[in-house]
Amino acid sequence: MQTYKFRLYPDEKGREKLGQTLELCRQIYNHFLEELDGRDDVPPRTELQSQLPNLKEEWDELDSVHSKVLQMVLYRLYSNLKSLSEKKKNGYKVGRLRFKGKGWFKTFTYNQSGFRIVKTENRLDILKLSKIGEIPIRIHREVKGKVKQITVKKAQSGKWFACIQTDHEENRESGEGIVGIDLNTENYLTDSDGNVVENPRFLEEKEEKLKKEHRNLSRKEKGSKNREKQRVKLGKAYEKLVNCRRDFIHKLTTAYVESYDTIILEDLNIDEMCEGSRYAKSNLSASWGLFKELLLYKAESAGVEVVLVDPKDTTQECNQCGSVVPKRIWNREHKCPECGFETTRDHNSALNIKKRGLNKLGRGQAESTPVDTGASTLTHVRASSVVESGSSFLTSKAS
Repeated sequence: MQTYKFRLYPDEKGREKLGQTLELCRQIYNHFLEELDGRDDVPPRTELQSQLPNLKEEWDELDSVHSKVLQMVLYRLYSNLKSLSEKKKNGYKVGRLRFKGKGWFKTFTYNQSGFRIVKTENRLDILKLSKIGEIPIRIHREVKGKVKQITVKKAQSGKWFACIQTDHEENRESGEGIVGIDLNTENYLTDSDGNVVENPRFLEEKEEKLKKEHRNLSRKEKGSKNREKQRVKLGKAYEKLVNCRRDFIHKLTTAYVESYDTIILEDLNIDEMCEGSRYAKSNLSASWGLFKELLLYKAESAGVEVVLVDPKDTTQECNQCGSVVPKRIWNREHKCPECGFETTRDHNSALNIKKRGLNKLGRGQAESTPVDTGASTLTHVRASSVVESGSSFLTSKAS
């Protein structure tokens, strides 16, 4: 399966119909959640869906929503309840699902039917949605495969998007070689080949703007049109931050998948790392979870093996002799008193990650050069180089 995300450009009437559909989906979700709230067992999905015809007779407005859309709302609720139930059975302490307030239900889905894409010779094509009508859509890249599902999403910025899922299986090309990657906040990452990718620090760059927009929002009267306008303005500021971060991580992960056939990472527990930490903000801003998520799905499509290893003491152990060299978080250099090996803290960690991954794969230790008491030569890659050159930055090795 492959998913494409395209911007929708509805007119005023189209925005109204999309908004009405979203609101009815929210109400259906809350209606069935209230009915099921407190039950220990989760009823079959078919049992939930069988109630829709009777509900439509009592609730006239539901006739304006396509049947598949309503079924997918119930599927979403069923999946959430099932997931909580499974976690509870496995001994996890779980709460209850929350009711969706206005503005907190952001998507609805057409599955298998109820949609059609009409190509035009203009910049904007047409997306036909049953019970809604024709919505202009900007399809900026070729959609490969048969369309199986379309999810319509409203962003906090007020923009509408269509996520088109097809049955196309993308086959990416991979490179050759093995690399260990150490994710950190001093730089975004350091790998075992000596590449040091700069941390773009998008949040720091845009934080003052976000604070200003938050202050402006707090001054607006609740329920007023000015507050709604400011809320959209704030949403656009956050959207720009998220887009910059995702673009950077997309290009970074693509570069590694196209350059190596085995990638080794630490299996980080990010929640545990951030709990009570003064560095939680920096850790979360780096979006290591997103890096791992994008890397895994791209690696799968390219046949690249991703190995996750235990992160314990990767920065403390000397890669050359295995001695423990204690370091505090602010100590950024590794200097081994036993063998004299010197490099940066993060490069030493990346080398250890690679070694552990090879041991886990049963390939033995990576070949290492004789110990050099001088500092290792590293290649520093600017964040702007990643954004500008995309996946080619590893071969160009801009500095």
